[in-house]
Amino acid sequence: MRDRSFRQTEKGKGHGPKKSLGQNFLIDPNITRCMVDYAQIGERDVVLEIGPGRGMLTREILNSPCSFLHIIEIDKTLAPFLEPLLKRHETRTSLIWGDVLTVNLKELSPSPTKVLANIPYNITTPLIWQILEHLAPMGTKELVLMLQLDLAERLCAKPGTKDRSPLGITIERMGQVQIAKKVPPSVFWPAPKVESAIVQILLDKNYDLASKRPWRRLLKVAFARRRKTLMNNLACVYDFFKDREQAYGLLKELGLSPTVRAEELNADDWQRLYEHILTL
Repeated sequence: MRDRSFRQTEKGKGHGPKKSLGQNFLIDPNITRCMVDYAQIGERDVVLEIGPGRGMLTREILNSPCSFLHIIEIDKTLAPFLEPLLKRHETRTSLIWGDVLTVNLKELSPSPTKVLANIPYNITTPLIWQILEHLAPMGTKELVLMLQLDLAERLCAKPGTKDRSPLGITIERMGQVQIAKKVPPSVFWPAPKVESAIVQILLDKNYDLASKRPWRRLLKVAFARRRKTLMNNLACVYDFFKDREQAYGLLKELGLSPTVRAEELNADDWQRLYEHILTL
């Protein structure tokens, strides 16, 4: 149900979407089925769902053959929707009430192999970083996420484009990312003012990269001032280079122009730069 009848039915259950939490509930079962289909959940998979809302995506996950489902939800007023649903599957579900950004994901047992979520825009970037940092080394190999379209496009941005970002580069070094399906506002309640997209992230290498402090710092410094050249950004941080001449020398050794900007480097360039900086 995607129309007014859905909203009238839900209104009587005592919970409306909270703007403060960025809640836009999925109301189209075709979209939740699509997300589960992309995830190709098997009987050995342990799934983590973040922000289940009223449980529409949760139901689809539980209809899959997954061996276990972890759920993290910050809004306890959603208990009347979630607890009866999970009670029917209590031997293979676990519900954690809390802010996913403060939950210790490393303590989830069994460890998730896949993550599915409809993520509020305001926590998307830190949440994906947290998943990559804490869960990828523990065995998480796939993320199927509902994101705002503009952020999804930034994650997929190619070298030389203005949307290139530290998170997108890190995902590229750890695996691959694609926009699986664009989604209109009408599949949510309330309908957002922007388009969304289902994004699929597959992790198949460098599983501990996001947890490496030097890598994160290198990207943060390199993108700190986007209008500046990479050399200028790196040279001003003395734990990388003692002066501009040393920064210039390394870029020259790597075959990079002294006027190159951070967004122009490809994933291999970043890996080579990172490996050289570690030897300094």
